[in-house]
Amino acid sequence: MTVWRARLRRLRARGRALKGPALYGALFALGAFGVLAHAPFHVQPALIIAYAGLVWALDGARRARSPVRAGFARAWSFAAGQFLAGTWWVANAFLVQAEDYGWLIWAPLILLPGGLALFWGAAGAAYARLAPRGAHRITVFAGAFMVVELARSVVLSGFPWNLPGHVFAAGGAVSQIASIIGAAGLSALVLFAFAAPAALAGRGPALARAMPLILGFVLLAGAWGWGAMRLEGAQMTAAGQSVRVVQIHIDQRDKTLAARHEILQRYLVLSSAPGVEDVSAIVWPEGAVPGFLLHEPDLLADIRRALPEGALLLSGITRAARGEAGGPDQFFNSLGALRMDADWMVLEDAYDKVRLVPFGEGNPVAPLTRLIGFETLSHIAPFYTPGPYARTLSLAGLRPFAPLICYEVIFPRFAPRGADRPHWLVNISNDSWYGASSGPRQHLNQAQYRAVEEGLPLVRAASNGVSGQIDPYGRIERALAVDDESFIDVVLLERLDATPYSLYGDGLWSILFAILLALNSVVACWLNRLQLDTKPPRYSV
Repeated sequence: MTVWRARLRRLRARGRALKGPALYGALFALGAFGVLAHAPFHVQPALIIAYAGLVWALDGARRARSPVRAGFARAWSFAAGQFLAGTWWVANAFLVQAEDYGWLIWAPLILLPGGLALFWGAAGAAYARLAPRGAHRITVFAGAFMVVELARSVVLSGFPWNLPGHVFAAGGAVSQIASIIGAAGLSALVLFAFAAPAALAGRGPALARAMPLILGFVLLAGAWGWGAMRLEGAQMTAAGQSVRVVQIHIDQRDKTLAARHEILQRYLVLSSAPGVEDVSAIVWPEGAVPGFLLHEPDLLADIRRALPEGALLLSGITRAARGEAGGPDQFFNSLGALRMDADWMVLEDAYDKVRLVPFGEGNPVAPLTRLIGFETLSHIAPFYTPGPYARTLSLAGLRPFAPLICYEVIFPRFAPRGADRPHWLVNISNDSWYGASSGPRQHLNQAQYRAVEEGLPLVRAASNGVSGQIDPYGRIERALAVDDESFIDVVLLERLDATPYSLYGDGLWSILFAILLALNSVVACWLNRLQLDTKPPRYSV
């Protein structure tokens, strides 16, 4: 322990020697390095190193002329690197129509990571203002940064992407604790446990400095052990119905209105393949066919000719509705349920997307962005209107399900509960906006966490993403590869009982976590005081 402590102190001393741009550049690189812990890599030690370095940098802010300003700048630099490395792929969406939006490439590469980093900057400023010392500073670190992560999940429609807890692959043993505390609760645990090694290089008795590390290890080991037992006893039962998930491989640049007939035929060839009579529904991704499908009789006629009578098609569509009393028309990103009848087809129900992608479908700061000539990236409808609320759809011959359109699957507890709790979830998405990047893999991992949190199977149809079925434990049961152009018939699985997290949300884990953090601080302070009381007096001669 003494050797390791000496090494940590030397490493910390080298960090202290960095000043000015060199310090901020190192923190930026350290934050970017920590993203290796997220999908698709899941190299968790990278984030342990990153968090330890951030804690030491914030400790050093106490010696600055303005500790609060220094704490903000250091945490912001770290987070800017973290969010740039974690969300750079958003820039691909601006290159789909590069002739129109390529000049805005600075927004996802500078404005997005810089704006998200403001939350972490605020936490760094709070940490520096409190100026904690001793091992309990890990408690302060975890509490401050968890508060801003929760804020990041809701402010300006929220963006809970790559939360700290997402570093564990969904479906694995540790991820099972999300059924009790959610990905947010797991994030609080990761912030504490992964930053705990930084306390070893501090001052005070060895046991006090080791307390955060011991507690973090015990909690993570306990989560792994409980999750392993949960998975060992996991017995999945087929529900007796099957659905066909269809995926075509197409670049977003090729999804033009002129190509909509060809795109539709590619979907229909796969959808009408032998065995279609045996499935309860056919699922197409978000925005499967460019344009306003419900308003084009020739396209609808092609669908009706290709699919047998009684077939049910669940497809992403752009839906238009007349405004009331002469008001403007409204446009919705929707999931439409089309039933083939004897002569034509019936729109049995439609779910309108509630949470719109900022700057892609909705714009929370439209008055500001209009000043530079930008409103949204949408090229099908001029704007979208959010739907009223999440819903469970009950259709004849199909178990009740809740749709989650693309972005909506990253939000915990979005699906209905209580008497309206669905039997399964449907996530349709258009991941082709982001190309062959880490974005679709991160999206998939977060979709798997929703299955764990809700205890519900999730069927996913993602254009240029991963399509298939995820079981209620977050494990991929069957799936197509990202670049496949094919279909997969999956047998729906039975749901589990409502999980504690789906019932109680973040309230339960917040109370327990606060108690654990307080306990860690009390024990660390007691050990420090115990050392002072038992230390032999020093006499002067």
